[in-house]
Amino acid sequence: MNRLLTETNISRRSLLMGGMGLGAFAVLGLAGCSNEGRGGGALTGNATVALPTYVPYGGVPMDIKGTDGVPDTMLKYPASPQKVTEGTIGDGKDIGIFGMTNTPVPPGADKNAYWQELHERLGFALTIALTPAGDFSDRFQTTVAGDRLPDIFEMFPGDVPGLPSLLEERATDLTEFLSGDAVKKYPFLANIPTESWQSCVYNGKIFAVPVPRGPAQSMVFYARQDWFEAEGIDPNVTSAEEFYDLCKDLSGGNTWALGRVPLGHLRQMYEIPNGWSEDGGKLTSANLHERQQEALELGRRLVADGFVHPDGVPATQPQRKTWLVNGTIRMLDDTFSAWPDFSNYPIDENFRLAVAAPPLAEGGGTAGIHLGAPVQNITSISKKSEGRVEALLSLVNYLAAPFGSEEHLFRTYGVEGVHHELDGTDPVLTDQGRTEIQLGLKYVVEGPWVNFQAGDPDVAQAEHDAQAAVVPTAVRNPVQGLFSDTASRKGGQLGEKLASVEGDILAGRKPVTAWADAAAAWAKGGGDTIRDEYQTALADRQG
Repeated sequence: MNRLLTETNISRRSLLMGGMGLGAFAVLGLAGCSNEGRGGGALTGNATVALPTYVPYGGVPMDIKGTDGVPDTMLKYPASPQKVTEGTIGDGKDIGIFGMTNTPVPPGADKNAYWQELHERLGFALTIALTPAGDFSDRFQTTVAGDRLPDIFEMFPGDVPGLPSLLEERATDLTEFLSGDAVKKYPFLANIPTESWQSCVYNGKIFAVPVPRGPAQSMVFYARQDWFEAEGIDPNVTSAEEFYDLCKDLSGGNTWALGRVPLGHLRQMYEIPNGWSEDGGKLTSANLHERQQEALELGRRLVADGFVHPDGVPATQPQRKTWLVNGTIRMLDDTFSAWPDFSNYPIDENFRLAVAAPPLAEGGGTAGIHLGAPVQNITSISKKSEGRVEALLSLVNYLAAPFGSEEHLFRTYGVEGVHHELDGTDPVLTDQGRTEIQLGLKYVVEGPWVNFQAGDPDVAQAEHDAQAAVVPTAVRNPVQGLFSDTASRKGGQLGEKLASVEGDILAGRKPVTAWADAAAAWAKGGGDTIRDEYQTALADRQG
């Protein structure tokens, strides 16, 4: 299988607000799109609001139609994409956006041909204040405190203390415009699956538009398939002990099996829940699961016995990817949504990656991966701009134009001959395109995820095949899309304390038994309150 990956950002939202604490050694320390503590459920009233009617867009036939939760896949970009939006976008007045980026900030509008062409097509100017995703939450709080939110603003809900109150004060209530069939006025917002909208409902009102990702944000475990095949080694093991033995066989000299401890992968082997488990409406945190210490002990052994790159903790994920490309490590964890990024690395034509499913620790089958959050972030309209709400929603609808449309082609790949060249019908970015188009528009809104890799259909096919193998049996987080006020206010601090103990265990500075006391302190310090708030929100959602 060919595999390509992208970047996921590291920020304090990587600390699961109510689920597992995360340390620097751990796989989930890169949980770039964790949705713990996000979404609808400001305790009461959300069950009464009608979520936007889901009307899938069928104007662009998919090469492989996804089933059982697997996204659609396109092997080639459609030839001659057609314009799909109608009418005037906006109201002729300039629009401001407070947004995030995971890439270097592009040249300003006066030196950016893509930005200028976007203004020409829209008929007005977009002023975009871009902030690196790792700094975004702190900058968001500062912008709110200074009362400087522009017309449209993005947020990671789990990072916003007292989010429902903030939205009531600063965001426009979109219920009238998006609830039920009203959303059909904006057909590309209606194309967003229902599940994603749960993260936009607070106090019984729709306050935001989601950026959907489906299962693409699920963390999975990648192996250098080309190398394994050349050596005649199978990366798919049948137990936790076989995994240890494989890592031992792959390590030696200046080569290590792992770029960091894939603790999420290990926890899946021991069937530790995805954040929370639910039984009859009662929730239990994964932090308190009886097999946590077994997963941590395996991780500790991997570090102590030299199977993890010694610089894995301070390294960034791009550094680890470089190690994977140059053969310094053989395996690495990342998300499905991460696949395109390896095309930006110096890979040769033989470079291939495969997804290895987690085995049950004692053998006897395969464990389920943890299904990622369906939403990357959410986007609201400022209450100061509520008089322009329909104009602003028309822009958001335009930016959500589906894969294969003329609007999507321009938004993602810019102008042919300037920002991309065609490889057959596939748009392949030029150096100018890679620099100029990074305006962060995909974090304002986006249509449903589609597996696609320009110029390499084998990658898209492999992405589909890997997802089809693990997504249907993936383990969901039962609090996904719910909100806990305590998690929003204290979850990060509680998670950081737990993560510190986790890191000390993996590094051998504390015994594995230290986890039990740390998890109990987490529960007493606020975890039990988070659980109770989630249970109330869950009961409200279930009616």
